[in-house]
Amino acid sequence: MFTFSAVIYDGNKQSLVRYDGNDEEAFERYLNEKYGCYVCLWSNKELSERALTTIKSSVALNEAAKIKSE
Repeated sequence: MFTFSAVIYDGNKQSLVRYDGNDEEAFERYLNEKYGCYVCLWSNKELSERALTTIKSSVALNEAAKIKSE
């Protein structure tokens, strides 16, 4: 899962938008449904906090299992 961020202009004002989703297409659908017509001035895609927590937990479990087997 990813966190998408974008600065958009909808004809009236600029807005910072954040969305947690699986891919760019889902983010674009969200923007189209919420804003209709807009201009994207900037966007970013990064791993969500949930995904980072899952990765950290997995790494910690693997390291613990490695230590236990030694």
